[in-house]
Amino acid sequence: MNPFLESYFEFIKRLILSCQGDAGVIGLDIGPLACRAVELCRKQGGFEVVRWIVEPIEGVDEKAALVKILEKLGPSVRTRPLIVSLSGKGTLIRHVDIPRMSNSDLRKAFPLEADKYFPFPKETVYTDCFILDPKGQDKKMSVIVAAVKKDIVEGRLKLLKECGVEPVSLTIVSVAVANTFAAFPPPTCSREDLGGKAVALIDMGETLTSLMIMSDGIPRFTRDIFMGMADVARRVANTAGLSLPQARALCALGAPAGHEAEIQKSVEAVLTNLVAEIRLSFDYFSTERKLPVGRICLIGDGVYASHVESMFAAHFDIPLVVWNPAEVLQTTVNRDALVKEGRRMITAIGLAVGEYD
Repeated sequence: MNPFLESYFEFIKRLILSCQGDAGVIGLDIGPLACRAVELCRKQGGFEVVRWIVEPIEGVDEKAALVKILEKLGPSVRTRPLIVSLSGKGTLIRHVDIPRMSNSDLRKAFPLEADKYFPFPKETVYTDCFILDPKGQDKKMSVIVAAVKKDIVEGRLKLLKECGVEPVSLTIVSVAVANTFAAFPPPTCSREDLGGKAVALIDMGETLTSLMIMSDGIPRFTRDIFMGMADVARRVANTAGLSLPQARALCALGAPAGHEAEIQKSVEAVLTNLVAEIRLSFDYFSTERKLPVGRICLIGDGVYASHVESMFAAHFDIPLVVWNPAEVLQTTVNRDALVKEGRRMITAIGLAVGEYD
Protein backbone atom coordinates (compact mmCIF):
# COMPACT_ATOMS: atom_id res chain seq x y z
CA MET A 1 0.00 0.00 0.00
CA ASN A 2 1.09 3.56 -0.65
CA PRO A 3 2.92 4.96 2.47
CA PHE A 4 0.73 8.05 2.43
CA LEU A 5 -2.44 5.95 2.45
CA GLU A 6 -1.06 3.79 5.26
CA SER A 7 -0.45 6.92 7.36
CA TYR A 8 -3.86 8.29 6.49
CA PHE A 9 -5.74 5.11 7.43
CA GLU A 10 -3.73 4.82 10.66
CA PHE A 11 -4.75 8.40 11.55
CA ILE A 12 -8.43 7.66 10.78
CA LYS A 13 -8.28 4.49 12.87
CA ARG A 14 -6.86 6.38 15.85
CA LEU A 15 -9.40 9.18 15.42
CA ILE A 16 -12.31 6.72 15.42
CA LEU A 17 -10.99 4.84 18.44
CA SER A 18 -10.48 8.04 20.40
CA CYS A 19 -14.01 9.25 19.72
CA GLN A 20 -15.96 6.11 20.58
CA GLY A 21 -18.02 6.47 23.75
CA ASP A 22 -15.87 7.78 26.56
CA ALA A 23 -12.63 6.74 24.86
CA GLY A 24 -9.80 9.21 24.77
CA VAL A 25 -6.06 9.62 24.71
CA ILE A 26 -3.90 8.22 27.52
CA GLY A 27 -0.88 10.11 28.83
CA LEU A 28 1.48 7.93 30.87
CA ASP A 29 4.14 9.64 32.96
CA ILE A 30 6.78 7.26 34.35
CA GLY A 31 8.50 9.32 37.05
CA PRO A 32 11.12 8.54 39.70
CA LEU A 33 8.57 8.05 42.50
CA ALA A 34 5.36 7.06 40.74
CA CYS A 35 3.67 6.19 37.47
CA ARG A 36 0.72 8.43 36.62
CA ALA A 37 -1.82 7.90 33.86
CA VAL A 38 -4.54 10.29 32.65
CA GLU A 39 -7.11 9.55 29.97
CA LEU A 40 -8.48 12.72 28.38
CA CYS A 41 -11.36 13.05 25.97
CA ARG A 42 -12.40 16.20 24.16
CA LYS A 43 -15.85 17.35 25.19
CA GLN A 44 -17.94 20.35 24.22
CA GLY A 45 -16.43 23.32 25.96
CA GLY A 46 -13.15 21.65 26.91
CA PHE A 47 -11.64 18.35 28.00
CA GLU A 48 -12.86 15.69 30.38
CA VAL A 49 -10.75 13.36 32.49
CA VAL A 50 -12.25 9.95 31.77
CA ARG A 51 -10.01 8.29 34.37
CA TRP A 52 -6.74 8.79 36.16
CA ILE A 53 -4.46 6.46 38.10
CA VAL A 54 -1.42 6.92 40.34
CA GLU A 55 0.81 3.97 41.24
CA PRO A 56 3.82 4.54 43.54
CA ILE A 57 7.16 3.03 42.53
CA GLU A 58 8.54 0.89 45.34
CA GLY A 59 12.34 1.12 45.32
CA VAL A 60 13.51 1.05 41.70
CA ASP A 61 10.92 -1.40 40.35
CA GLU A 62 9.13 0.85 37.88
CA LYS A 63 8.00 -2.19 35.88
CA ALA A 64 5.87 -3.46 38.78
CA ALA A 65 4.19 -0.06 39.10
CA LEU A 66 3.64 0.11 35.35
CA VAL A 67 2.08 -3.37 35.28
CA LYS A 68 -0.36 -2.33 38.03
CA ILE A 69 -1.38 0.81 36.13
CA LEU A 70 -1.92 -1.13 32.90
CA GLU A 71 -4.02 -3.71 34.75
CA LYS A 72 -6.21 -0.91 36.13
CA LEU A 73 -6.54 0.67 32.69
CA GLY A 74 -7.63 -2.72 31.33
CA PRO A 75 -7.64 -4.03 27.73
CA SER A 76 -8.77 -0.66 26.37
CA VAL A 77 -5.23 0.71 26.87
CA ARG A 78 -4.30 -1.22 23.72
CA THR A 79 -6.97 0.53 21.63
CA ARG A 80 -6.33 4.10 22.81
CA PRO A 81 -3.49 6.34 21.62
CA LEU A 82 -0.83 6.03 24.35
CA ILE A 83 1.80 8.76 24.81
CA VAL A 84 4.65 8.12 27.26
CA SER A 85 7.10 10.50 28.95
CA LEU A 86 10.89 10.68 28.62
CA SER A 87 13.15 12.46 31.10
CA GLY A 88 16.63 12.43 32.58
CA LYS A 89 20.16 13.57 31.89
CA GLY A 90 20.11 12.05 28.41
CA THR A 91 17.34 14.40 27.22
CA LEU A 92 18.01 17.91 26.03
CA ILE A 93 16.05 20.81 24.53
CA ARG A 94 17.38 23.96 22.94
CA HIS A 95 15.65 27.07 21.60
CA VAL A 96 17.34 28.62 18.57
CA ASP A 97 16.68 31.38 16.06
CA ILE A 98 17.58 30.49 12.49
CA PRO A 99 16.82 31.93 9.01
CA ARG A 100 13.19 31.38 8.11
CA MET A 101 12.45 28.40 5.91
CA SER A 102 9.66 25.93 5.27
CA ASN A 103 9.12 22.98 7.56
CA SER A 104 10.20 20.57 4.81
CA ASP A 105 13.45 22.48 4.28
CA LEU A 106 14.06 22.52 8.03
CA ARG A 107 13.58 18.75 8.17
CA LYS A 108 16.21 18.32 5.48
CA ALA A 109 18.70 20.76 6.98
CA PHE A 110 18.38 19.94 10.67
CA PRO A 111 20.11 16.52 10.68
CA LEU A 112 23.14 18.14 9.07
CA GLU A 113 23.24 20.92 11.69
CA ALA A 114 22.28 18.93 14.80
CA ASP A 115 25.88 18.68 16.04
CA LYS A 116 25.85 22.43 16.68
CA TYR A 117 23.14 22.17 19.33
CA PHE A 118 23.87 19.02 21.35
CA PRO A 119 26.93 17.78 23.28
CA PHE A 120 26.21 14.17 22.30
CA PRO A 121 27.74 12.23 19.38
CA LYS A 122 25.20 12.25 16.53
CA GLU A 123 25.07 8.47 16.31
CA THR A 124 24.04 8.13 20.00
CA VAL A 125 20.88 10.26 19.94
CA TYR A 126 17.50 10.66 18.31
CA THR A 127 16.75 14.28 17.38
CA ASP A 128 13.71 16.30 16.39
CA CYS A 129 12.78 19.92 15.72
CA PHE A 130 9.66 22.09 15.58
CA ILE A 131 8.98 25.63 14.32
CA LEU A 132 7.46 27.67 17.16
CA ASP A 133 6.25 30.59 15.01
CA PRO A 134 5.35 29.05 11.61
CA LYS A 135 3.22 32.06 10.62
CA GLY A 136 5.84 34.65 11.54
CA GLN A 137 6.95 37.27 9.04
CA ASP A 138 10.42 37.95 10.44
CA LYS A 139 13.52 36.89 8.53
CA LYS A 140 14.40 34.60 11.42
CA MET A 141 12.18 31.99 13.10
CA SER A 142 12.17 30.40 16.54
CA VAL A 143 12.76 26.66 16.56
CA ILE A 144 12.76 24.16 19.40
CA VAL A 145 15.28 21.35 18.89
CA ALA A 146 15.42 18.21 21.01
CA ALA A 147 17.71 15.23 21.50
CA VAL A 148 17.29 12.04 23.49
CA LYS A 149 19.95 9.39 23.92
CA LYS A 150 19.06 6.24 22.04
CA ASP A 151 19.56 4.00 25.06
CA ILE A 152 16.89 5.96 26.98
CA VAL A 153 14.37 5.62 24.13
CA GLU A 154 15.15 1.97 23.52
CA GLY A 155 15.03 1.18 27.24
CA ARG A 156 11.60 2.80 27.56
CA LEU A 157 10.26 0.98 24.48
CA LYS A 158 11.63 -2.33 25.78
CA LEU A 159 9.92 -1.81 29.13
CA LEU A 160 6.59 -1.01 27.49
CA LYS A 161 6.85 -3.99 25.13
CA GLU A 162 7.52 -6.31 28.07
CA CYS A 163 4.32 -4.97 29.62
CA GLY A 164 2.37 -5.63 26.41
CA VAL A 165 1.75 -2.08 25.15
CA GLU A 166 3.07 0.05 22.33
CA PRO A 167 3.01 3.88 22.51
CA VAL A 168 1.95 6.15 19.68
CA SER A 169 4.81 8.45 20.65
CA LEU A 170 7.34 9.36 23.33
CA THR A 171 7.51 12.96 24.55
CA ILE A 172 10.06 14.82 26.67
CA VAL A 173 8.56 15.93 29.98
CA SER A 174 9.14 19.66 29.43
CA VAL A 175 7.26 19.51 26.13
CA ALA A 176 4.32 17.86 27.89
CA VAL A 177 4.35 20.58 30.57
CA ALA A 178 4.30 23.24 27.82
CA ASN A 179 1.29 21.47 26.25
CA THR A 180 -0.60 21.63 29.54
CA PHE A 181 0.24 25.30 30.03
CA ALA A 182 -0.92 26.14 26.50
CA ALA A 183 -4.23 24.30 27.02
CA PHE A 184 -4.98 25.18 30.67
CA PRO A 185 -3.02 28.28 31.72
CA PRO A 186 -3.45 29.71 35.23
CA PRO A 187 -6.04 32.51 35.38
CA THR A 188 -3.38 35.00 36.50
CA CYS A 189 -1.17 34.28 33.49
CA SER A 190 -3.25 35.84 30.74
CA ARG A 191 -1.57 38.27 28.37
CA GLU A 192 -3.42 41.15 30.04
CA ASP A 193 -2.26 40.16 33.53
CA LEU A 194 1.34 39.70 32.44
CA GLY A 195 1.59 43.02 30.64
CA GLY A 196 3.97 41.65 28.01
CA LYS A 197 6.16 39.78 30.49
CA ALA A 198 7.09 36.08 30.48
CA VAL A 199 6.02 33.22 32.78
CA ALA A 200 8.51 30.90 34.48
CA LEU A 201 7.35 27.35 35.22
CA ILE A 202 9.40 25.79 38.03
CA ASP A 203 8.84 22.05 38.35
CA MET A 204 10.56 20.82 41.53
CA GLY A 205 10.75 17.04 41.52
CA GLU A 206 12.68 14.36 43.38
CA THR A 207 16.13 14.74 41.81
CA LEU A 208 15.56 17.41 39.18
CA THR A 209 14.08 20.90 38.98
CA SER A 210 12.99 21.86 35.47
CA LEU A 211 12.74 25.52 34.53
CA MET A 212 10.76 26.61 31.48
CA ILE A 213 10.10 30.21 30.50
CA MET A 214 7.01 30.82 28.35
CA SER A 215 6.03 33.84 26.31
CA ASP A 216 2.72 34.13 24.42
CA GLY A 217 2.06 30.46 25.15
CA ILE A 218 5.32 29.34 23.53
CA PRO A 219 8.34 27.88 25.38
CA ARG A 220 11.32 30.21 24.89
CA PHE A 221 13.83 28.80 27.37
CA THR A 222 14.32 25.48 29.19
CA ARG A 223 16.88 24.32 31.69
CA ASP A 224 17.24 21.26 33.93
CA ILE A 225 18.84 21.91 37.33
CA PHE A 226 19.85 18.73 39.11
CA MET A 227 18.58 19.62 42.57
CA GLY A 228 15.34 18.50 44.14
CA MET A 229 13.55 17.09 47.15
CA ALA A 230 16.04 14.22 47.42
CA ASP A 231 18.67 16.82 48.37
CA VAL A 232 16.36 18.23 51.05
CA ALA A 233 15.63 14.74 52.43
CA ARG A 234 19.34 13.89 52.63
CA ARG A 235 20.03 17.07 54.58
CA VAL A 236 17.16 16.38 56.96
CA ALA A 237 18.37 12.80 57.48
CA ASN A 238 21.91 13.98 58.27
CA THR A 239 20.94 16.81 60.62
CA ALA A 240 18.12 15.00 62.44
CA GLY A 241 19.74 11.56 62.62
CA LEU A 242 16.94 9.89 60.65
CA SER A 243 16.84 7.30 57.89
CA LEU A 244 16.29 8.63 54.37
CA PRO A 245 12.73 7.22 54.12
CA GLN A 246 11.86 8.82 57.47
CA ALA A 247 13.29 12.15 56.37
CA ARG A 248 11.43 12.03 53.06
CA ALA A 249 8.16 11.29 54.87
CA LEU A 250 8.70 14.26 57.21
CA CYS A 251 9.35 16.57 54.25
CA ALA A 252 6.20 15.42 52.48
CA LEU A 253 3.82 15.23 55.42
CA GLY A 254 5.03 18.05 57.62
CA ALA A 255 7.33 17.98 60.61
CA PRO A 256 6.21 16.92 64.08
CA ALA A 257 7.41 18.81 67.12
CA GLY A 258 11.17 18.58 67.43
CA HIS A 259 12.00 18.37 63.73
CA GLU A 260 10.56 21.63 62.36
CA ALA A 261 13.91 23.44 62.59
CA GLU A 262 15.84 20.72 60.72
CA ILE A 263 13.38 20.69 57.85
CA GLN A 264 13.22 24.48 57.58
CA LYS A 265 17.03 24.79 57.56
CA SER A 266 17.40 21.97 55.03
CA VAL A 267 14.80 23.46 52.67
CA GLU A 268 16.44 26.87 53.02
CA ALA A 269 19.92 25.47 52.24
CA VAL A 270 18.79 23.66 49.09
CA LEU A 271 16.52 26.47 47.88
CA THR A 272 19.26 29.07 48.36
CA ASN A 273 21.42 27.23 45.82
CA LEU A 274 18.47 26.45 43.58
CA VAL A 275 17.21 30.03 43.57
CA ALA A 276 20.71 31.27 42.69
CA GLU A 277 20.71 29.04 39.59
CA ILE A 278 17.19 30.13 38.63
CA ARG A 279 18.13 33.80 38.98
CA LEU A 280 21.09 33.27 36.63
CA SER A 281 18.70 31.79 34.08
CA PHE A 282 16.25 34.67 34.50
CA ASP A 283 19.05 37.19 33.96
CA TYR A 284 20.30 35.36 30.87
CA PHE A 285 16.80 35.08 29.40
CA SER A 286 15.92 38.72 30.09
CA THR A 287 19.17 39.90 28.50
CA GLU A 288 18.93 37.58 25.50
CA ARG A 289 15.22 38.06 24.79
CA LYS A 290 14.83 41.57 26.25
CA LEU A 291 11.82 40.23 28.14
CA PRO A 292 11.51 40.13 31.96
CA VAL A 293 9.84 37.32 33.89
CA GLY A 294 6.56 38.60 35.32
CA ARG A 295 5.10 35.51 36.99
CA ILE A 296 6.34 32.25 38.55
CA CYS A 297 4.25 29.07 38.49
CA LEU A 298 5.28 26.31 40.90
CA ILE A 299 4.46 22.69 40.06
CA GLY A 300 5.68 19.20 40.92
CA ASP A 301 6.07 17.00 43.99
CA GLY A 302 8.25 19.57 45.73
CA VAL A 303 5.35 22.02 45.98
CA TYR A 304 3.78 19.83 48.66
CA ALA A 305 6.84 19.78 50.94
CA SER A 306 6.99 21.86 54.12
CA HIS A 307 8.23 25.45 53.65
CA VAL A 308 8.97 25.14 49.91
CA GLU A 309 6.21 27.43 48.62
CA SER A 310 6.74 30.07 51.33
CA MET A 311 10.51 30.12 50.81
CA PHE A 312 10.20 30.49 47.04
CA ALA A 313 7.87 33.43 47.68
CA ALA A 314 10.39 34.94 50.11
CA HIS A 315 13.31 34.63 47.69
CA PHE A 316 11.62 36.27 44.67
CA ASP A 317 9.98 39.66 44.30
CA ILE A 318 7.94 38.26 41.39
CA PRO A 319 4.26 37.25 41.87
CA LEU A 320 4.06 33.50 42.46
CA VAL A 321 1.22 31.03 41.96
CA VAL A 322 0.92 27.31 42.59
CA TRP A 323 -0.52 26.02 39.32
CA ASN A 324 -3.05 23.20 39.24
CA PRO A 325 -4.63 22.59 35.80
CA ALA A 326 -6.94 19.91 37.24
CA GLU A 327 -9.07 22.71 38.69
CA VAL A 328 -10.43 23.57 35.23
CA LEU A 329 -10.82 20.03 33.89
CA GLN A 330 -14.20 18.34 33.71
CA THR A 331 -14.53 14.90 35.29
CA THR A 332 -17.12 12.57 36.76
CA VAL A 333 -14.46 10.49 38.52
CA ASN A 334 -13.59 11.55 42.09
CA ARG A 335 -13.08 15.22 41.30
CA ASP A 336 -11.90 16.24 44.77
CA ALA A 337 -9.10 13.66 44.71
CA LEU A 338 -8.12 14.66 41.15
CA VAL A 339 -7.83 18.33 42.12
CA LYS A 340 -5.74 17.38 45.17
CA GLU A 341 -3.37 15.32 42.99
CA GLY A 342 -3.53 17.74 40.05
CA ARG A 343 -0.20 19.50 40.57
CA ARG A 344 1.51 16.14 40.23
CA MET A 345 -0.44 15.19 37.08
CA ILE A 346 0.71 18.03 34.84
CA THR A 347 3.03 15.89 32.71
CA ALA A 348 0.46 13.12 32.19
CA ILE A 349 -2.20 15.70 31.28
CA GLY A 350 0.17 17.37 28.80
CA LEU A 351 1.07 14.06 27.17
CA ALA A 352 -2.60 13.35 26.51
CA VAL A 353 -3.71 16.84 25.46
CA GLY A 354 -0.76 17.19 23.08
CA GLU A 355 -2.13 14.37 20.93
CA TYR A 356 -5.24 16.46 20.20
CA ASP A 357 -3.21 19.39 18.89
